[in-house]
Amino acid sequence: MNIYDKKYDLLVFGEPMVQYTIKSKNVANEKLENPSLGGEDVFVAATVAKLGYKCGFFSPIAKDPYEKLIKSELEKFNISAENCVSGVGFNGIEIVSDKDNELREFFYNRPAGFVDSVIQPNLNKELINQCRMIYASSAFTLSSPEARTLVFKSFLHAHYNNIFVAFDPNVRLHRHNLTQVRETIWMLMPFIDFFSISMASGEMEAIFDNNDPIDVALNLLEKNVRYVAIRNGCKNVLFAFRDENDGKRKYCEIPVQKVDNGYLSYSGAVFNGAFLSTFLQEATPLQAAQYATNYASEKCRKGNSLASIFSADA
Repeated sequence: MNIYDKKYDLLVFGEPMVQYTIKSKNVANEKLENPSLGGEDVFVAATVAKLGYKCGFFSPIAKDPYEKLIKSELEKFNISAENCVSGVGFNGIEIVSDKDNELREFFYNRPAGFVDSVIQPNLNKELINQCRMIYASSAFTLSSPEARTLVFKSFLHAHYNNIFVAFDPNVRLHRHNLTQVRETIWMLMPFIDFFSISMASGEMEAIFDNNDPIDVALNLLEKNVRYVAIRNGCKNVLFAFRDENDGKRKYCEIPVQKVDNGYLSYSGAVFNGAFLSTFLQEATPLQAAQYATNYASEKCRKGNSLASIFSADA
């Protein structure tokens, strides 16, 4: 199958969230109104779709009062939900404060075992073969043993069938088991083409026990990762890659445009989506990283919702 004839340019293994945006720092006393679709993985998919590519989503969606909202919002942003699976349970809720970019609370009202009951670890080779790229983060991968097995099998199959594999740990240190995170990353590492991680929140140091982004990036390249992006909030992005001509490991810092009083939530996810979209255009990896950095900065000026994602000609 020609890569341009494939059904999806990108398939995201993700976790849709119901997002409430508040205007103060006082979460406990804030009135929650106007729910929308959120979740890091959704923002990756929405960015790729907004930039003109065919994007599919693979996720459990609970049959709770938010089910229709999630499905309709995915459709609104041109993200195919036909591979999502339904089950009895509850969808996750997150609260984002516009007043404090460091204040982001995650509330999970899913009972234990929800994902286990609806996600089967059996690999759908036909689905993966219909994709040019696949992407996952810890949000879905660590949601159940079944999900972890499914992502592993999908990455393995994609790797040996020349399908681009992207991964962002996107670890929440207050709710993810760090030992399990490390085991999962090393399990998936041989199959990952693009590895994107944040050091601003302490995620990189916690996972690799190393706060030197250059050292971490070059070590990842030694593990056969092709491209590494290490984001650092409003500071420069470190991008590392192995030169296809001489095979040497190289890195550079990509300047981040200054964003005063910006909306930093989901900026990493938007960066990932913009990188993958630009890479699909057959740009060089460095061009893709530069474009993604600028695109994510512009998103930070616009807001914390999916409406902040804009088309290439906007």
